[in-house]
Amino acid sequence: MGGVVVVTMGGRNSGRILLAVAIALAVASSAFQPCGAQGPPPDEIVVTAADDGGQIELSEGQLLVVRLLANPSTGYGWQVVQPALRGILRQADAVEFQPHSDLLGTPGTEILRFQGVEEGETTLDLEYRRPWQPDAEPAETFRLQVRALGTFQGTPPSQTPSPSDEKPPFGGVQAQIDLPPTFNWCDLGGCTPVKDQGQCGSCWAFATVGPLEQNVLIQEGSAEDLSEQYLVSCNAEGWGCNGGWFAHEYHAWKVPPGEDGAGAVLEAAFPYVARDEACAPPHAHLYQIQSWHFVQDEWSVAPVVDIKRAIYENGPVAAAVCVNSAFQGYGGGVFEGPPCTVVNHAVVLVGWDDGQGEAGVWFLRNSWGPEWGEGGYMLIPYGMSNVGFGANYVQHVPSPCYSLVTGVAPDDAGSVTLDPPPNCPRDQYEPDTEVHLTAAASSGWRFGNWSGAVSGDLPAATVIVNSHKSVTAHFKSDLCTPWSLLPLGLAGSWAYRRRRSRPG
Repeated sequence: MGGVVVVTMGGRNSGRILLAVAIALAVASSAFQPCGAQGPPPDEIVVTAADDGGQIELSEGQLLVVRLLANPSTGYGWQVVQPALRGILRQADAVEFQPHSDLLGTPGTEILRFQGVEEGETTLDLEYRRPWQPDAEPAETFRLQVRALGTFQGTPPSQTPSPSDEKPPFGGVQAQIDLPPTFNWCDLGGCTPVKDQGQCGSCWAFATVGPLEQNVLIQEGSAEDLSEQYLVSCNAEGWGCNGGWFAHEYHAWKVPPGEDGAGAVLEAAFPYVARDEACAPPHAHLYQIQSWHFVQDEWSVAPVVDIKRAIYENGPVAAAVCVNSAFQGYGGGVFEGPPCTVVNHAVVLVGWDDGQGEAGVWFLRNSWGPEWGEGGYMLIPYGMSNVGFGANYVQHVPSPCYSLVTGVAPDDAGSVTLDPPPNCPRDQYEPDTEVHLTAAASSGWRFGNWSGAVSGDLPAATVIVNSHKSVTAHFKSDLCTPWSLLPLGLAGSWAYRRRRSRPG
């Protein structure tokens, strides 16, 4: 009998009750599990990061399902160290990703499935890395001892789809009056250097900064490096390395707490650190946009012709795309997939070519560094992987005036005065204004040198404001520190050493 229950009770009916309980248990046991049967094994064995370093037995017909935290929008994914499979295991399906939210750049769960193909033991060895950086140390590893049991005859083939299994949707190519068959802002000198977001899910910030940065280059001829970290750290929506959305309003009108205005911040003023850093306001906002707009609808892929026109008339366009392991592994040429559908990454589209691929491609600018793809770019067919989802553009109007931003290093070591003071709105200067700078040291410090738009080691300098410029005055500690500024114990020790060092 499957299971024994001991019931202790007194009275005339105790024996009858005990017999009834025993019969009921016997009937229930026979209804759910025949005598001697162990029940069928589960169809799947699911493991997570908590099982790292463990071991399992995988029977014929079972799937090993590995669920690990990942963020494909960073270019990182779980890669199989193939030699470790030793012909005992094989990957059963394409890698699946389940995002934790609908934000661009959100992390989630990456799911890899394996099945046994031959009896034996092996180590399933996974590395979390970027596929185009095979020599770099993996960011994380996962290892599992697997013992495959069975005859493994007639093991079903992998269900990984081929590139032709799914045709990409097209956004409805319409008549393209006055639009050239190929166009690329990079060919016209309108592309700033490709950047790398690292392991932070901040693609949304890079796709926000990119169109403005390139508009400044196209319209003003100035190759500025604008800060993504400002958006990551100072936005009021709670966005950061776990994802966000297009944040152009911070370059137009939205002012975070503690800031004195809206607009982009220079990279030098708030360098990128690939993590959620405190905002530490205020910052100087040198570049603004007049407005920004979705090409069509925020929650769909706009028609190809409309995205083209937005690029042609307004500069590079920000958009979302679905990223998977095939996207991460792209090395050049026209991307063939297999595609995916749920958008999770933000990019910039800088142009197109109707003559490549089956019906044309976008020139996609990524934020994974210049080593990925073709110098940081991809040729992706129209509509592939929902590229162009939520496409949007900015309208940047160059300011008739320029900013002169001054700084002091270290903080509170001195000050800088300007003559004349700003003579344009928003503390800016009219073009070609000659400004005289004077650095004054605080007590215990002395002037060292200038850096930025001027140089030299004299405390007085002159700069002509014919573009946005920044200047920093550097100060050095005064070795002749007044006695009154020395801590009492330090002053006494110094005086004692001075007496001991005198002759005689």
